[in-house]
Amino acid sequence: MPQIRNVGTIGGNICQWLFCWYFRSASFDCLRKGGQICYSVAGDSRYHAILGAGPSYIVHPSDTAPALVALDAQIRIANAAAERVIPLEKFFVLPQVDFKHENILKPGEIVTEIFVPYPKAGSKGFYHKVRERLAWDHAIVSVATVVQSSGGVARSARVVLGGVAPVPWRVPKAEEFLRGKKIDDATAQKAGEIALEGAKPLKDNVYKVGMAKSLIQRALVASV
Repeated sequence: MPQIRNVGTIGGNICQWLFCWYFRSASFDCLRKGGQICYSVAGDSRYHAILGAGPSYIVHPSDTAPALVALDAQIRIANAAAERVIPLEKFFVLPQVDFKHENILKPGEIVTEIFVPYPKAGSKGFYHKVRERLAWDHAIVSVATVVQSSGGVARSARVVLGGVAPVPWRVPKAEEFLRGKKIDDATAQKAGEIALEGAKPLKDNVYKVGMAKSLIQRALVASV
């Protein structure tokens, strides 16, 4: 019998539980399960968040979500009485807003559709993921980029990180920096530095900062 993940859906992928071995283990009564502390702060934090975290330092495990946010996708949510369509970027919830839920779904609601707009002329996207195992595995760090360019000069850009935050982490400051600039190694490197300016790594995941910068640089250069 095939594993459940082999017959999963895109909706299920973006709605999956956040990744944290303390949260997923029955041995720890962590903050998200009604406890008093986030065990990753003093415990093993090598895979935990460096951006947008606190009081919980979980990361969103989806590979699909960063790519869809970079593509400016929208999501349709429905219950028995009504439906609504919102940008996918607004579907996810930071722990500071609600540390017990990972998205805005209310009881009785489901995801029914995801809309991806037609690519703009001159746009190109790229997705890069680092993982520990060659087999199926969560991203340690990932990045999705979409750049609309002409002659190598960015007219617009979207940069979204995965594996580093409780939500797919879009970096508007880096996107604004790229607008109107020629995308080369130096410009892409600077965009990576801007994207990680607010990073607050824990004791075991400082390595994610440099890794994310490098992935952003590679992805941007590949997107033009």
